[in-house]
Amino acid sequence: MSSEHETLSITAVRVYPFDTRETGGRTVAYAEIEIAGALLLRGIRILESEKQGLFVGFPSQRARRERFVDLVVPLNRDVQKQIREAVVEEYKRMTGWEPSPKKDRGE
Repeated sequence: MSSEHETLSITAVRVYPFDTRETGGRTVAYAEIEIAGALLLRGIRILESEKQGLFVGFPSQRARRERFVDLVVPLNRDVQKQIREAVVEEYKRMTGWEPSPKKDRGE
């Protein structure tokens, strides 16, 4: 079942806004996706970076000391991109998110 461009059947995306920016965090929401109506993937974080805009963090767990281990790992770029786009687009639709204007740094 290996092909060059595999796709995922994402049947639902749910986003739960959870803005941590006021306390110095970058998480703006959590999300979950339903795959083929048969598998629910929870714990996806939507984060905002000043330079990169919105991006997706997959579920992870603290292993030893401060090291984190990913619990979900997309095995190819197409699947990773498909999940990211579905989650980010739903977040934008729900919240009306627009990129922040670039700050003038006196340059």
